[in-house]
Amino acid sequence: MNILDENVLEDQRQLLLNWRVPLRQIGYEAGWKGMQDEEIISLLLGMRRPTLFTLDRDFYKRGLCHARYSLVYMDVKQSEAAIFVRRVLRHPELNIYLDWVD
Repeated sequence: MNILDENVLEDQRQLLLNWRVPLRQIGYEAGWKGMQDEEIISLLLGMRRPTLFTLDRDFYKRGLCHARYSLVYMDVKQSEAAIFVRRVLRHPELNIYLDWVD
């Protein structure tokens, strides 16, 4: 399951949805707005194979690595988030569960 952090802009979310990328976003379909990082980690642990895509540098910590979820910190402009999410999901060497058709 692809999870967008709430810091991903609405227009980027819409682009991904237009590309038929299944996703949930913190504050909309998953969790609630203003969730703290620790609460997001707890949410991820309760999901089946989640991948969190975030622009929040606080998630770029080795100590957050866990076998039950994936964290993708994107050091890109907010206006480029969707294209990088799509690139990650299409990367042939990454084992991210995909259930969407291009």
